[in-house]
Amino acid sequence: MLPVPSLKQWITIFFLAASAETVGAFTVKIDLFNQFNIKTLVVSPIEGKYQFSTENGNIYRLKKNQIVYFTLVGDSLSVWDQDQHLGVFKTIFFEGIARQNSFKAEPAYPALGPRYYEGNLIITNTDQQFKITNLVDIESYLAGVVEAEAGPKAPFEFYKSQAIISRTYLLEQISRQGINNYVIGDDVYHQVYKGMSLKNSQIKQAVLYTTGLVIVDSSYRLITAAFHSNSGGKTINSEDVWLNPTSYLKAIEDPFSLEQKNTSWTDTIPVNDWLKYLQDNGLDIDNDMSRIDNLYFEQPQRLKYYMYNDDTLPLKKIRQDFGFRSTWFSMKPEGNYILIKGRGYGHGVGLSQEGAMQMARQNYSFIDIINFYYKDIKVVDYKQIIPTLDM
Repeated sequence: MLPVPSLKQWITIFFLAASAETVGAFTVKIDLFNQFNIKTLVVSPIEGKYQFSTENGNIYRLKKNQIVYFTLVGDSLSVWDQDQHLGVFKTIFFEGIARQNSFKAEPAYPALGPRYYEGNLIITNTDQQFKITNLVDIESYLAGVVEAEAGPKAPFEFYKSQAIISRTYLLEQISRQGINNYVIGDDVYHQVYKGMSLKNSQIKQAVLYTTGLVIVDSSYRLITAAFHSNSGGKTINSEDVWLNPTSYLKAIEDPFSLEQKNTSWTDTIPVNDWLKYLQDNGLDIDNDMSRIDNLYFEQPQRLKYYMYNDDTLPLKKIRQDFGFRSTWFSMKPEGNYILIKGRGYGHGVGLSQEGAMQMARQNYSFIDIINFYYKDIKVVDYKQIIPTLDM
């Protein structure tokens, strides 16, 4: 379990913007494309009006669809439009100045394809690498997260539950790291975010419907709102994946995740590769060919460790090293290979997205869904928490 957020950090979040009355007024900072070594970035306004300013006070007004190129030069940024070189700068603040603003950002080297964002953009050269930060309203960000994490074809009640979970996850991360120091990326290590929600209008509706709602534990602290793709039919305790137990991330039987796309999976490993892996990880492998009999591994219920004779190895390490979909798998030698039969997709803690979607199809409400996967919790408006804080 991650450390419990500081209550003072928590309240700081909601008073960041002077006189802001709703969490919807909160602006989130998201670092974009961190997992890529980008050399050239192309940005252009799509909706509204944009200008960009530099550290020396220069301001450049941009037209709709005007293309601006940014490249790394030493410790600075070289900036061009279609017609001319605009200069070399340390920092660029790309700012929307109309009521509704959106822009396209497209890494050109490497070529990653266009993404569309709302809000503003800060571009800097940090240690000869791009640092690209999107500043956007929290609810717009969450709509993008829900679409990226869940896809455009899920039921409306599921989108409501995912919006609340994603909002809770975000604010817990920010409160734990500190309002001035938090780092939120756009990849699977945080929450996947690929820009604006464009494929299903119900996603934005679900985010707006649940504006301000978060999940708290019995002590009114934000929970770590873990979720994954599919539990395989049973979730797992938080302490079996992370360090400490929680009151709300408990293993449950999950029939809603059965017979779904990611309920089961298969893989294979060459026997010799598997034996070498076990040896490299300190397990005592005997030299007799009868050792093959010891390679059978059954996991009818979720376990924490792989067992070979009297030795053990954490299943989460095996999953990480081999890229398996989950830690819930069994192994059976077949000739020169080991057949892997697994269940579920993801770490297995908290909400199963495919299970939650199935609940929504069966007319369960978003409150029902959240209460099924998280125990002893409440769904509250953030304003209910502020009076309880010890300042």
